Amino acid sequence: MSDTFDFLTMEIGKLVDFEPDEMRQETSLQELGLVSLDYVSLQLAIRKRYGAEIDFDDFTSGQITNLGQFCSYIEDRMALA
Repeated sequence: MSDTFDFLTMEIGKLVDFEPDEMRQETSLQELGLVSLDYVSLQLAIRKRYGAEIDFDDFTSGQITNLGQFCSYIEDRMALA
């Protein structure tokens, strides 16, 4: 697993009732039960750790639906930062 995936699952585990070791690349964001405030917390943690910005429109549009896509999204943003 990538460092990004490990970081993301640990951060999500702090926010929702889902153990990080139960999360997989294909775990859907809907299954995790993330709400808008959770995304704000994740946005801050990602910015602090990686210097990357995330755009909520990419999530609400259905473009990013699972953890694997979320990790790729962060890694792509890191390349731009």
